Amino acid sequence: MKEKVGFIGLGLIGGSLAKAIRTYFPDYEIVAFDKNKEALALATQESVIDVAATTIDDNFRNCSYIFLCAPVAFNVAYLKQLTEYLNDACILTDVGSVKTNIHKEVIKLGIEKYFIGGHPMAGSEKSGYANSKAMILENAYFVLTPSKEVSQEKIDKYEQLVSTIHALPIILDYKEHDYITGTISHLPHIIAATLVNYVKDSDTKSELMKRLAAGGFKDITRIASSSPTMWQHICLKNKDNISQILASYIKYLEEVKSMIDSGDGQAIYDWFDSSRIYRNSLPGASS
Repeated sequence: MKEKVGFIGLGLIGGSLAKAIRTYFPDYEIVAFDKNKEALALATQESVIDVAATTIDDNFRNCSYIFLCAPVAFNVAYLKQLTEYLNDACILTDVGSVKTNIHKEVIKLGIEKYFIGGHPMAGSEKSGYANSKAMILENAYFVLTPSKEVSQEKIDKYEQLVSTIHALPIILDYKEHDYITGTISHLPHIIAATLVNYVKDSDTKSELMKRLAAGGFKDITRIASSSPTMWQHICLKNKDNISQILASYIKYLEEVKSMIDSGDGQAIYDWFDSSRIYRNSLPGASS
């Protein structure tokens, strides 16, 4: 029997995953549901999906994989609707940036043996299926957070799929995942949005700051153009980690302010030099 893959949500990441699977597994049957009918129509037109489902129904029965690719709060809500369509061979997964809430709901529903959390560490400030590309996932880390009751066979199979689409699988505990992403993903988005709003609120009447904002400002705030709905969900679902991380970061900023207030030139130099060295040591940090 031909393998079937289901998608709940066909936005930037869902669409990119569907395109990658279509590229590397051309014989797979792909069925997708999305509230955005234009996304479904375009995916059908491009032959990325075989079935455009208008609701979560029997089209999702007998899937080898079901990917939850909606905003994180919606993914949790969809879980209950999917339980009747799960089979022993099915891997139920998601692509959300927050894992604790969905793992807790999976445990509550008694469907741990099916579930492996997933998070492709890739994306764009642009959203929606129209901006999806299979290459977004290439050479990107793809975090897997297996449930305690899921079989090693399913974990191995999922890792193989991730490797085949040229992403890099890495396995983490879901709680550790949420703290790490809170620091390296959620905090930068909050900083970018805060900086943009600070400039907006501090600008002159003639909007000179907006007019003169150049490459540096645009580069550091690029991610502030991301989907506000997605980031609203992330902040609410990972709020404990984000609050703790923000408190530590605010304390760190206060230390930097004190260093500048004291006029300690050597300390200021060492601080910028330390950040330069660490930034240049990041994988692929050529720009």
